[in-house]
Amino acid sequence: MALSLGNLLENLDRRIDCDTLDEFRDHLETSIRRREKSLESEYSSLTVEKFEDPRDINGYRMHLEDQMYFAGEVRNLGNELCIVALYKQIELHTKRVAKRTFPTLNERELFNIVSLNAALPFDIEVLPQFTALDELRLINNAIKHEGLVSPDLAKKFPAWIAGEELKGLDKCYERLLPLVQDYLKAFVSIAYANSTKFKI
Repeated sequence: MALSLGNLLENLDRRIDCDTLDEFRDHLETSIRRREKSLESEYSSLTVEKFEDPRDINGYRMHLEDQMYFAGEVRNLGNELCIVALYKQIELHTKRVAKRTFPTLNERELFNIVSLNAALPFDIEVLPQFTALDELRLINNAIKHEGLVSPDLAKKFPAWIAGEELKGLDKCYERLLPLVQDYLKAFVSIAYANSTKFKI
């Protein structure tokens, strides 16, 4: 049995490759843990005998504490980057599928989620796991614009509190990834089902 181009493309489009992002997260976490372990070891092995002036030990301890803090900040930045990268990947893939299945759409109609939804012949907000995509979108926007939980994010998702730090983004990424993948599969399926380009 021959496979149609539409079916082939739909099957390929149903999967978004997040292996590189996951590998980045693993490498970053391994590197930070190694650094933290090294700093902790150095901190715990400090003795006044290692310094010409015993009073210098406290200054050096403060330096090591600063280094630990900065390692944590790098971890936070890495988690933010992963959220932004995941959303960007979903956004670009969605636009690519929309343009492929509905070639008459123009770039302005793909500008944001509201204009995209208005341009499509189906409502993306009723697709399975749309709320996960929306949460990811709002977290992405909060990272890029405020650096804190935005009022929009807190209003739609009350577990987030407006004005607070964006904490636990590593767990958030892990929670949202399979959900937005499910959303994307549903989006791809309905886009191809409504496309006249690939109808026989």
